[in-house]
Amino acid sequence: MKRAVKGLDHVVVMVDGIDAAQASYTKLGFQVQPRGFHTRLGTANHLMIFERDYFEILGIVADTPFNLERREWLKAGGGLANVALATDGADIAYDAFKVAGLEPDAPLAFDRAVEIAGKTERAKFRTVRIPKTHMPVVGFSVCEHLTPQFVYRGEWARHPNGACGIRGVTVIAEQPAKWIAELERYFGAGSATIEGNGLVVDTGTHLIRYLGRQDYAMRYPDVAPLRPGDHPALLSLRVASLAACEALLRRNGVKVVKPDPSRLLVPPSEAADLTLEFAE
Repeated sequence: MKRAVKGLDHVVVMVDGIDAAQASYTKLGFQVQPRGFHTRLGTANHLMIFERDYFEILGIVADTPFNLERREWLKAGGGLANVALATDGADIAYDAFKVAGLEPDAPLAFDRAVEIAGKTERAKFRTVRIPKTHMPVVGFSVCEHLTPQFVYRGEWARHPNGACGIRGVTVIAEQPAKWIAELERYFGAGSATIEGNGLVVDTGTHLIRYLGRQDYAMRYPDVAPLRPGDHPALLSLRVASLAACEALLRRNGVKVVKPDPSRLLVPPSEAADLTLEFAE
């Protein structure tokens, strides 16, 4: 059975100054893919590819009607912005989201050039965006890969810091429970459950956690939010060895901040001994 949403595909981090961002993520130990341009969208990106998911840093290179909302996001400070969901088809997702009352935009097709083995290919996508009126703090869209072979490549998933996949996303929200009904329009009944004072959302592959500002500050006492109010705040990644990753970061002059083990959101036996968490 084909599904409108089948988990997380990738995460978008908006940056103001994509050259500086490329250098920063290289310093963090990622194999940063060469810049891609979405000519129709007026954006450029760099990808950090893993085996089954990825995250991208995205910047504006030309003002277009398609990136107006992203330009407004950058004015507010940028950072972690959107979660793109995997789908069996943009048209399937569009129809399902209409039925759910999410008022989706029509599917949008675009592509970008990629260099593979000395040959230029076109990575092609179709996406469906949900407007801000139905945005439960973090923005959601779906992404249909028409040419996954030009995105998910094993040789691009080898990172010096040992990163091997996305573990989850953390959102700051002062009233997490108020978003349950909206989130269940995306992920189905029972997908959002209360956890302590917060909320855990099962996307099908990854968890999204909603924390109040006070709980966030207790969990990450040394990672100050960059913006006031509710906003997406953290991207969590799995690494092959936390010790090796930490050593690389220190060699590169990157300050390492560790969560308080007594405040982990899951028991230590199941927790983040192989997880690195990046703020915006």
